[in-house]
Amino acid sequence: MLASALLLALRKPWALHTPQFWAEDGSIFMVQDEQIGLRAFFEPYNGYLHLIPRLIAWIASHAADVAWWPAIYNGLAYATHLALFARLASPRVELPAKPGLMLAFVLVVGTGESLINVTNVPWISAFFIVLHLFTARPTTLGQKLGDFGILFVVGLTGPMAIVLAPVFAWRAWRGRQLNEFLALGIIAACALVQGGFVLRTDLNINAVSDPFRPFMASSILGSRLVTWTLFGPAAVRAGALWAHAVFGAGAIVALLVWSLRADPRRTLRAMIVAIFFLVTAACLYRVRADTWQDDNLVNGDRYFYIPRVLLAWLLVLEWHTTPRAVAWVVRALCLVGVLLHVPHFIIPAQPDYHWAAHCDPIRRGVPAKIYTLPEGWWIEYVGRPSRP
Repeated sequence: MLASALLLALRKPWALHTPQFWAEDGSIFMVQDEQIGLRAFFEPYNGYLHLIPRLIAWIASHAADVAWWPAIYNGLAYATHLALFARLASPRVELPAKPGLMLAFVLVVGTGESLINVTNVPWISAFFIVLHLFTARPTTLGQKLGDFGILFVVGLTGPMAIVLAPVFAWRAWRGRQLNEFLALGIIAACALVQGGFVLRTDLNINAVSDPFRPFMASSILGSRLVTWTLFGPAAVRAGALWAHAVFGAGAIVALLVWSLRADPRRTLRAMIVAIFFLVTAACLYRVRADTWQDDNLVNGDRYFYIPRVLLAWLLVLEWHTTPRAVAWVVRALCLVGVLLHVPHFIIPAQPDYHWAAHCDPIRRGVPAKIYTLPEGWWIEYVGRPSRP
């Protein structure tokens, strides 16, 4: 846990020592918290509720001066990561090789878009739902309240309750225990709430109605989840689309099929395979990567974060497998991936827009255009609404 926390801070240090709002942090969560107050908790954005980001925005606005709000946002986003590490470390979470699984959150490649910002907290908090599927049944009232409270809060933070409801149904049917059915009930309730909002929204964020292009989708998956992860960004740029589609996507299929072989951990790995399939299918449809002309390793990277971590988990679970030759090949691939990622591990700092020096219009409640991250983004602040 300590190593993961330190590596996360080292990977994106500017998010902690020079905190600024990121994307919807300011333009949606901060502004709507001020404009509509508690009603913001029930206001969908992008098609669903965002309970944790709304709660963080409310805490910041009631805890400190506006100059400190980005620090509170990023600090609590960082704390969400640490809470996830703590949950994974719990003896009740029945997963092997926990150090490797935990480090995967930090060491997998990516733009860092999903790390230490409130806007993308749902991509991190979703793993609390995933971990519940591997958590031993609660034996005390405190454990029950904690487990079901986490499911409720995270289920109303993003769409993962919808995506993972089938896995909870399978777990409840297989276990035939009251706690499993209660967990399914909470997830189903959250899925119904979020689904009601989703049905009113175009699920495709790019509003593309083009026919699905399976070859391009396979190429994007291969480059984002395999080539980049194991061999670095240069390999993605050097490889042709067909190479990523054939070798990258082929490697994913091979790993998933191998993970379903018969042995004592088959059920555990099958659960991860099912989660990977559901999340990846949902994210591919949401971002419509098959309509891209090429892969610049930037567009929509958050949509590949969860699948990338889940594939890393499947590799970690093979470190001690038999035959031993497979275990050594997997260890070598993981080592190569980490070493090739070292030069790109620290995410380059974004411009400093000096939030404390430019946030006074919010303090005074007057209209202003305030620049924030990512570069080219700004808050169109309309001024504080008059109170009756």
